[in-house]
Amino acid sequence: MWRIEFTSSEFLPLLPEDCQGNPGVYGFELAWWLAQALAQQGIVTSYPLGEDWGWLIEYFDPSESEVTIGCASMAEEGEGYRQQAIQWSIFIQPHTSLKQRLKGVTHEALLQRLGQAILSALRGKGIVATERAA
Repeated sequence: MWRIEFTSSEFLPLLPEDCQGNPGVYGFELAWWLAQALAQQGIVTSYPLGEDWGWLIEYFDPSESEVTIGCASMAEEGEGYRQQAIQWSIFIQPHTSLKQRLKGVTHEALLQRLGQAILSALRGKGIVATERAA
């Protein structure tokens, strides 16, 4: 799994706090932007889906690999409405089927490709991000 973290005011929530997954849990705007930015690079994902921890987009590789890309803030309730930068986290997690496990399939190359595409898209917006092993 890859984790990418950065601080920015770029993806602050548009809708009020009670429309978010949980208080202080933002990420729809980041997930929506990321889906569009990846599509421009030829990586087509799902539309954002909400979870109680944030928002996710799904990527289905032609090799039958499924990857979840999660987007969430690391903020306190109401922090996203102060028009100040907050911390964000993006994770990239593959889902390995039993068939893939039995065949010894790894997703490392796919994770590298998706991670680099996300970092490139963030750099294109002037955002400096760090990647962490997760």
